[in-house]
Amino acid sequence: MRAFIVLVLLVGTIGRAQVELSDSPRSGSLVLAPTLVNGYQALWLNPANLGFVPETITFALGSPMEYGRYQYARRWSIGFAELGGSIASSALSFAQLAAMVFQLNQKRLSLEEKQQTAESFSGRGIAFNLDAQLFGIGYQSSGWGGLAIGIRDRVSAEFQLNSMLARIAFLGRYDSYFDSVALNWRGDTVGYARRPKHYSELFDSSHIGMHWLRDYAIGYGVRLFNGHRVQLYGGVVGRLIEGYILLDGKIEHRTITAYSAISPFFNVNYGKATTPSLRPGSGLIPVGKGYGGDVGLTLTVDNRWRTSLVVLDIGSIWWDGNVFAVEDTVLNGLIMTGFSSFNIFSEAQNITGEGRYFKWRGMTGVRTMLPMRMRFALSHSFGTERDIGVEATIPLRPDAPGSPPFFVTLGTRYSINESVIVSSGLRFGTIVAWALPVAAQISLWDGRWELGLSTQDLASLIVPKRPVLSLAVALLRFRF
Repeated sequence: MRAFIVLVLLVGTIGRAQVELSDSPRSGSLVLAPTLVNGYQALWLNPANLGFVPETITFALGSPMEYGRYQYARRWSIGFAELGGSIASSALSFAQLAAMVFQLNQKRLSLEEKQQTAESFSGRGIAFNLDAQLFGIGYQSSGWGGLAIGIRDRVSAEFQLNSMLARIAFLGRYDSYFDSVALNWRGDTVGYARRPKHYSELFDSSHIGMHWLRDYAIGYGVRLFNGHRVQLYGGVVGRLIEGYILLDGKIEHRTITAYSAISPFFNVNYGKATTPSLRPGSGLIPVGKGYGGDVGLTLTVDNRWRTSLVVLDIGSIWWDGNVFAVEDTVLNGLIMTGFSSFNIFSEAQNITGEGRYFKWRGMTGVRTMLPMRMRFALSHSFGTERDIGVEATIPLRPDAPGSPPFFVTLGTRYSINESVIVSSGLRFGTIVAWALPVAAQISLWDGRWELGLSTQDLASLIVPKRPVLSLAVALLRFRF
């Protein structure tokens, strides 16, 4: 992880890779989640659903010869260590992406392959997301509503390289920008430019956006109106947020705006730069704190139609530990010869630059906004077995770190029986234009123990050219 942070600092250009990053692992409820998910999982999806009153669902009535099949009502929901991760690239193939993630087949790239890779990354990039719901517990009553608390970690990054940065990252001093060669006092070969240019000119139209946040959330949902055919539910969530990593910047119109605040655990070297917000030590301690919230509504009609409107991530974070800003400077000389493989985690260790590639300026603090977005969903139930619907996510702060693009999902959920639920759909607006999310949920011990498995794009496992890897797993989810 430390090597990856250094890589991002060197690149300095994390941008909008346009991939939908999950709002939570939500295994077993990947699509149509805003209208259907309840219990503690509703904390980061739609708090209004905490107001749902749990009911027993009948799949088949009993008879004198056999028992009926039911999905019994459960008021309590408890979960631990639900993990979800996604990584996607518009520049790499599926095989190259898998090789990078799993460190497979790490052959050395030839100069020709470096040139081809640099061309592939021109105007493109990589996005990744890691989501860990460490703990969640919820209770849904028959009258006063539902309450839930939870803890969740979110790590996300997206970067996109313009043409010049892609060339320098993979070719290093072999790029034509460095038109001369010399030896330094240590005997290293250095490529240097006789007409050096500023970073703002070289890397224009590049962006940065990475963060690691931990949420401590509490939410409440209640039925606001209970008519003969219509029910309206509302809910709110309040969150205390701790920040461990911030990399937020952009280069637009030859102007650099970039900030960094990273926990001392990662031991990032800023050269000789100092900051008044120095956070001493070596532990994984937060360098930012803030508050956030979510609000949601769900309307049901005839217990068949459901529509939800949710606004997520309202709030901001004040970063006041190890805060630095990047100042514009010239790129003169370079020793490294570029990435020699797709294993960026190991390659980053060879190009740290010991803080010398950037000009840093210390700051007392900086405020960033949360990636506020609106989610709308509409679903229709056919009996007790099948739901179909549409869901859309609309970014309200597209420049905030971790903000997803606009995307739409057409989906369905099917209850095979009282123990197995599968869901799938088509998602439009992702890094690969469209995606095929799929999820499965299995209930054991009369529905008391739930297991979930999902992926953001099953098509990537079938069509090798689709550069997406995604998996979410929930093994410790209980209801009673």
